[in-house]
Parts: sequence; C-alpha cells; structure tokens
Amino acid sequence: MTGWDAVWFFIISFTIAAALPGAGQGALIAQVMSRGGRNAAPFAIGMVSGNFLWLTAAVLGLSQLAVRFEPVFIAVKWLGVCYLIFLAFKLWNAGAMPSVPREADKAQGFLSGAFLTIGNPKAVVFFGAILPHAFDMGALSLQQLSFILIGGVSIDLAVQTVYVLVAERARRLVQSERHMRIVNRCSAGIITGSAVMIASRT
Repeated sequence: MTGWDAVWFFIISFTIAAALPGAGQGALIAQVMSRGGRNAAPFAIGMVSGNFLWLTAAVLGLSQLAVRFEPVFIAVKWLGVCYLIFLAFKLWNAGAMPSVPREADKAQGFLSGAFLTIGNPKAVVFFGAILPHAFDMGALSLQQLSFILIGGVSIDLAVQTVYVLVAERARRLVQSERHMRIVNRCSAGIITGSAVMIASRT
C-alpha cells in the first residue's frame, strides 16, 4: 500500500479506533458532566498522551518490550483503577456546583487520564498491527514518522474533543442544584463502571 491509499488507511483506521466508546470515553464523559469541559481537559490530554506513548512504541518496534514488561503496565493499570474509584468517591460526595480547580487537580486529572491508556499495553499491539499495512516499518522516512506521530495525536485529540463538546452541551441542560447532584452521582457510577471494565481486562 503506497501514497494516498496508505495515508487514508491510517487516518480511517485510527479515527475509528479512537472514536469507539470504551472505559476511557465513559470516564471522560463523566468528568465533563460533573466538572465541566474545561476542568476535564487535563484528563482528556492525559488519555491522548498515553496513546501517543504507545503509538511511539509501535513505530519504534517496541511491542515485544511492552509484553516483556507487562507486570509494570499491570501495576499502572491498577493505579489507574484505584484513582478512578477515588474520583468516583469524590464525585458521589461532591457539592452541587464544581469548585475552581487547583493546579494539583489538573495534574491529577492528567495523570489519571494517562493511567487509563498507559495501563493498556494492548494498544501498542493494535498500532503494531495497523501500521505495517499502511507503511513499510523497516524503511520509514522522517516525513512518514512525523506524519504517523503528529497525525495520530491530532486525530485522537480531535475525537476526544468531540466527546468533550457533546458532553458539555448535554451538561448545559442541567440547571438546578438537585439535578447537578444527580449528574454527579450518575457520573460517579459511570466512572466506577469504567474502573471495573479496566480491572476486568486481562
């Protein structure tokens, strides 16, 4: 596969993979619904950053390294699960309106989003399966390498931004404090479900 066929194959495959709803998207939507799109942005950026790490690993041929150090990534996965449960607990007991986020909250949001994707080494296997169909991985040019990494991040960021915008639009329909408490507790339930999904992955 060469030229534009390879480019479109990569774009379409990557977009579909990024857009498929999963535990990460469920947690992201819950974050937006309870805290607002701007406050949930670090979480989304963390998710994209984690995927960028795996995409880079796939391009550099480090799939076997991910398998070899699987216990490390299992530990990261469980850290992510624990932090999601902690977030769910905070949301369940949160007030009706979100507080102004601190720098520490932003950092924690970024790390929790990154934990979700870094703790899933199967992502590098997926990227490693897709990329060879579009590019000659043994003879990548600097231009192709840049396209894969920049294009992958751009697509992922665009898809997650759409999730954030849609969830933010739905959030604006919630006006009363009573409804906001219901949203917070439903979001806590979604995040807990996402944590269970991640924990059940082998």
